[in-house]
Amino acid sequence: MDNTLVYVTGNDTKFDVALKTFTNTGIALLKKSLSTPEIQSKSVQEVAMYSASWASKELNQPVMVTDAGFYIESLNGFPGPFIKFVNEWLSVDDYINLMKDKTNRTIIIQDCLAYCHPDEKPVVFTGTYRGKLATKPGKKCGTSIEQLFIPEGFDVPISDISEEEMVVYWSNGEIMSNFKEYILNKDGFNNKRL
Repeated sequence: MDNTLVYVTGNDTKFDVALKTFTNTGIALLKKSLSTPEIQSKSVQEVAMYSASWASKELNQPVMVTDAGFYIESLNGFPGPFIKFVNEWLSVDDYINLMKDKTNRTIIIQDCLAYCHPDEKPVVFTGTYRGKLATKPGKKCGTSIEQLFIPEGFDVPISDISEEEMVVYWSNGEIMSNFKEYILNKDGFNNKRL
């Protein structure tokens, strides 16, 4: 039987985190880059659920999809789940200017994984990561927020941290481990359908 889990993502680091999580489980991971529609919602869960449902129907197979919101406390949670769109408009300097008079530089990342079979409701897993917004940008690579977000336990933005270190950091979160436990204990998993 097929124990392949399809992860709809174009993000190599996210896929590497999933690979690390599912090592030695008997589950093979397949990365599919698919441009999923993103609904406009203040809820990261709703965005991930919609994308997972859409992708599972489009591919006619079970899929997992992840989405995240970046909530800057001193900006009342801005940009939240709209980070993808805001990154198209705001530069690194724009974020720095927005924060120039702010003492609270805390950012909370709300991460969400949705797993869905075609014609079924998605199952959702959530978690949070904390950090702060840098006062000056890191290396010019990735998105604006990657050049500014300093994860808890680090002194530099994501863009200055090696991919290997970031895979370990993201892997220590609760989402993938909870999802792995769900999949491994799912009724009918033992060499049957995921």
